[in-house]
Amino acid sequence: MNQESGIRNKKFRIKSIIRNSLFIIRKSEGFTLIELLLVISIVLIIGTFSVIFFSRFLTQNAVSNTQDQLIGQLRKAQVYAMMGRRNGNWGVRFGSNTITLFQGNSYAGRNTAFDETFSQNANISISGFTEIVFTKTTGLPNTTGTYTIIGNDTSKQIIVNSQGVASR
Repeated sequence: MNQESGIRNKKFRIKSIIRNSLFIIRKSEGFTLIELLLVISIVLIIGTFSVIFFSRFLTQNAVSNTQDQLIGQLRKAQVYAMMGRRNGNWGVRFGSNTITLFQGNSYAGRNTAFDETFSQNANISISGFTEIVFTKTTGLPNTTGTYTIIGNDTSKQIIVNSQGVASR
């Protein structure tokens, strides 16, 4: 009989262990409201910071792209003028968020058939610059100076010297 009661005790213990373990498993199947709120708040904080940094990155990138494009167009206009392409002067103008490479003595008196226009980001502005014309054959500019490209809290400069060399 002792052996039978020992077997019953073991079966009872095994059943109680199984019941307790099932109860523990059922109890830990989901997340609590506090855990969910904590995770959601962390994701929102990270998302907010990433949007701020991403918009700043986009502005910095737009300023750099505008600087590169403007320097490229200035060099292209000077080379066209030095080559005597279309037998005239060449210039570059910035206005209403576009950079225009034109052939002529001024933007107002240009030959519109040869215009090359490139649009720019609306959040970017260029101070101190409206148009530069390079003289045929010599490639010398009609104006020199420092031009600043501005976008929110980012700015870059372009310097055009008396020889028409555009540099950063």
